[in-house]
Amino acid sequence: MEYVLQQLWLVIGLMAFIVGAMYWRRHHLPVTATRTPARPPAPIVYRDSPTVRVADAQRVDRIRKLARLRAGESVDILPHVAGLPPRFRITCKNLIDGSDLEAAHIVVELSGAQLSCGPLVHETAFNEFVIPRATRDEHRSSVFYYYERGDSLEFMRIKLKSADLSNGQVELDVMQVHGHWPTHFDGND
Repeated sequence: MEYVLQQLWLVIGLMAFIVGAMYWRRHHLPVTATRTPARPPAPIVYRDSPTVRVADAQRVDRIRKLARLRAGESVDILPHVAGLPPRFRITCKNLIDGSDLEAAHIVVELSGAQLSCGPLVHETAFNEFVIPRATRDEHRSSVFYYYERGDSLEFMRIKLKSADLSNGQVELDVMQVHGHWPTHFDGND
């Protein structure tokens, strides 16, 4: 019985020591670990701008347009210089009838570059596509282009927002991004 009482007093003493150490530590924290009141979060501000300047040598140009075309019409997304091939032109050949999803047959000219497409898009010829209306999985139902050089990045995406067979008009969402940054950094950047 005496052995059990010794063990009990030992456990009580150990628990009292742990509680005392926690109490002492809580009230004697170093000055650097004191709590400061949290600042309220700053409001998020969004400002759309076609060009965002980062530094003199860094630049990001972004174009996003909704293009409404009828069969046979085309639109120049980037300015076209007479006598030169189009920099970025989209032509709607026709609307596709008889499918479950709305679809359009388009031709894209992007300075001679070959475009890629998602698995739901059917490529009929060089840069000629039958593109279905964009689904929740946009990259599967869009036409895109991606090219990276050492100091720049080009990205383009076209998706079909809607196709109205009654008036023969399609609405395309077009995004084009061009980024340029310096190839070397000095210690001041």
